[in-house]
Amino acid sequence: MVKTIKLRSGLEVEFDEQAPKTLFEIIISEVLIPKYKENKDWNLTLNIILEEMNEVITEYELSPKLKLGLLNQVEEHLDKDIEELTGCDKIEILFLNMDDYVEDIEKLICAGKNKFQLRTDMANLVYPLTIFELGELFIYLGKRAFLK
Repeated sequence: MVKTIKLRSGLEVEFDEQAPKTLFEIIISEVLIPKYKENKDWNLTLNIILEEMNEVITEYELSPKLKLGLLNQVEEHLDKDIEELTGCDKIEILFLNMDDYVEDIEKLICAGKNKFQLRTDMANLVYPLTIFELGELFIYLGKRAFLK
């Protein structure tokens, strides 16, 4: 079923639940990219588009899984449009302090702690990260470990 959805900016979008990609693309081009250009803060910009999607989901009683679809669509854009916009690599956009995390992980592992304390300290280190950021951290660490 196709619905007309109104974004906070007033822009009206034809939304088909079976093909939500159009909505995602509009949110990326009309909200994410302009907001990032304005504030140069990637985490804030991601929160803005997630808030936009939350409002759409609530207002039009849509599936919360649309947020995941939006993030997946953003990820598809990371290697091209958004990288060009920021002049950074994908990993730098998502995680400006990635090297700090890697250094902290290395320090924890080299500290000679027992497994229990190491697990606890590692959990505390990554606790504030989102699932999306954790995924990027694992990919980054995997590439460093296996593609040397």
